[in-house]
Amino acid sequence: MDSPRSTFDNLDPQKQTRVLDESLREFADNSYHQASVNRIVGRLGIAKGSLFQYFGSKEGLFQHLFARALDEIKAPLKAIRDADSAEPFPERLRRVFVAGAAFARSHPLIWRVYRRMTTQDDFPLRETLLLKVREEALTYFRELIEGGQKRGEVRPDVDPLAAAFLMEAVLDRALTAQDSALLDAGFGLASDDEPTRQRGLTALADLMCRGLAAAAHKGDDHARNQD
Repeated sequence: MDSPRSTFDNLDPQKQTRVLDESLREFADNSYHQASVNRIVGRLGIAKGSLFQYFGSKEGLFQHLFARALDEIKAPLKAIRDADSAEPFPERLRRVFVAGAAFARSHPLIWRVYRRMTTQDDFPLRETLLLKVREEALTYFRELIEGGQKRGEVRPDVDPLAAAFLMEAVLDRALTAQDSALLDAGFGLASDDEPTRQRGLTALADLMCRGLAAAAHKGDDHARNQD
């Protein structure tokens, strides 16, 4: 007998996309407990039992959405991390910040669901899912920093995990500030002007790079900032 996941995977790709898009919209527009499977299937024009056949339960549906969103987020960031080794660490970090912010703005439903998870204590699996996000982010930044250390761009005395914690925290706050003029505090990340946002993100990345830079690379980084 097919598992719920394999049953869904056997659907026509366009139907899969419709099911996931409508489900994501429902969780983005409502808290987890208020999100309604009945509304989802009503908009899709399918039987309620079909959705349970695909995912087993409302929780199973959400976990599938979460895993899919995480894969989408990781793809562009992984491409930056695995780019040509000749690309300097500061440029990689700048691109990570800009790409992360661009993803949040271009996938507003995913971002809204994530923000609900971080603010609602009664969100099912909240601790497990957020721990997964944090672990993925810390591993990503740690590997980025360790790569910079191997190339002599990042100081060897820097603790990669501590630096990764700082980077993840700054990026998370920057993404949140895009949606809140109050949290942005005039820095420019909440601006509708893309160049203004990118300047702010680049400034944050550059500030951290200057603190992490090995002595041999401090001059090069300063010269690039003057261009």
